[in-house]
Amino acid sequence: MQYTPTLHKLSNGVTVILDPMELETTAVRVAFSTGSRDETESQYGLTHFCEHMLCKGTPRFPTKKIIDDYMDYHGGTHNASTGRSSLSFYGRILAKNVNVLIDYLGDQIQNSLFDPAKIEIERRVICDELRRALDNPSRQFSDFMSERVFGNRTFSTLNLGTFETINSFTRDQMLDFLSRRLSAQNCIIGVSGRIYDTDAVLAQLEKSFSFLPMHDVAENTDIPYTPGVYHNSQPDKKNVQLCILFPDIWPADFAHYYNNISVGRFERYMNKQISDVLRQDNGLVYGFSGFDIGNEHHGWNGFFTETSASNIAQVVALIAQNAYRIYTAPDITADDLDRYNRKDALGDADWLESATRRCDKLIGFYRNHGIIYDFAWANRQFDRISVSDVVENSRGYFAGPMSIVTQGSDFDTDLRSIWDENFK
Repeated sequence: MQYTPTLHKLSNGVTVILDPMELETTAVRVAFSTGSRDETESQYGLTHFCEHMLCKGTPRFPTKKIIDDYMDYHGGTHNASTGRSSLSFYGRILAKNVNVLIDYLGDQIQNSLFDPAKIEIERRVICDELRRALDNPSRQFSDFMSERVFGNRTFSTLNLGTFETINSFTRDQMLDFLSRRLSAQNCIIGVSGRIYDTDAVLAQLEKSFSFLPMHDVAENTDIPYTPGVYHNSQPDKKNVQLCILFPDIWPADFAHYYNNISVGRFERYMNKQISDVLRQDNGLVYGFSGFDIGNEHHGWNGFFTETSASNIAQVVALIAQNAYRIYTAPDITADDLDRYNRKDALGDADWLESATRRCDKLIGFYRNHGIIYDFAWANRQFDRISVSDVVENSRGYFAGPMSIVTQGSDFDTDLRSIWDENFK
């Protein structure tokens, strides 16, 4: 599979990554480094509300039907999303019509109408979206963990806002917010797929996005951490969700890339071993997995599972016993590492063969590290990991302040004491 992405800059400083592929379509993503983490308490949900309104029509394309018909005619799709640290507009189209998609994305970001009547419609839609999110057990768990452990600075329904903030936003407030948060300096555009004419694509990008101003945009990357044991009581539930977290050993920067992927091999081995003990040997859980949370500067890793309240003490004890065993006497082998590399080839194909996913990966890596992701170089790093590298780089994995977060049925068990009694 061809992999030769190149880096470019528009005249106003917008970063562009072009990633040619032998396909019949082209994916385009316009990503701004701004999101819910950059909002103040009174602004919770403002980025997301703006995202909705940036998809509700321009003078050229005033209605959703006109937009959809236009895209259908040219063989394209379009969408948008809001995350903790990003506001993105993206689509995929027949390669011969890539300029149509680029032109549309530029038009919607520059010229969206923010029609007052549509703002009120979307206000109701977003409130409904929030109600659905608040009813979702996974979102409830994320909200609880974010509030108690991370000071609301990680993923939660605050990405959507609160009913109070959603109902408070005005048109002027949205336009002012976007004028400050959207800039050429925090914008990355990725184009993956068939590119017939590189110069023509760059010229269209220049034409469509030269309007972006060039001011700096501050990013709130801090995540406060309050370790502890927290339970979100839901007496009507039959099971208990369990998350055990430890701070990352190594910084998430590029200088520690090798250290972190070596630790990742340790985690992969440990999680599989513990999963086998809990499910295959004892039948205590349906699923068990590793868990990670954080951003480009701070991170936490650990374990996630779900079990009954009557089994929670035994589950935590077994996790602690086996984590200690594997950490103090790691029996990972060179064959395990080779097997991981071979299995990862299938996972690599999942994104290497998808223009949309390649576009996302290239933008994400550039945002975090300031360079284009080099697939061949990354493979060489994995190939050279040795058992001693895994052991050496994972020392201190359990040394940081631990958090244990649960949600669901109540139980009368001191999970921290159980961990301490068994992690030895």
